[in-house]
Amino acid sequence: MRTGQYASALFALLTLSLIGLGCSSNSSNPYGSSPTAPSPGAPSANTVLMSGMTFSPATITVAVGTTVTWKNNDGVAHTSTSDAGVWDTGNIAAGSSAVTTFKTAGTFPYNCTYHVSMGMRGTVIVK
Repeated sequence: MRTGQYASALFALLTLSLIGLGCSSNSSNPYGSSPTAPSPGAPSANTVLMSGMTFSPATITVAVGTTVTWKNNDGVAHTSTSDAGVWDTGNIAAGSSAVTTFKTAGTFPYNCTYHVSMGMRGTVIVK
């Protein structure tokens, strides 16, 4: 096969490939299907998000025996550290999470040890 024939064959193959990409059973996407990451679900009622150097929600109320998840959505590490020394998650890397189970009733103020001076504080109320 000569160079011109290779180029023609390659062009035909690429054209067929591109046409194939446009075919899809996904009628909501006129450009064909494409892999997408699953959309993240809403955080559970017992999840505190760390984002923008804040805890959200800043105050969470849970029942005794509940496990609270701290999810770090910031680009830097955070902690969830009880002001009274009841718990300390240690470093929670960007994109990671940590959990604490609350076994006694009470009101527990906490902070991020790295960003407490920036006002990164929260409260867990356990009933």
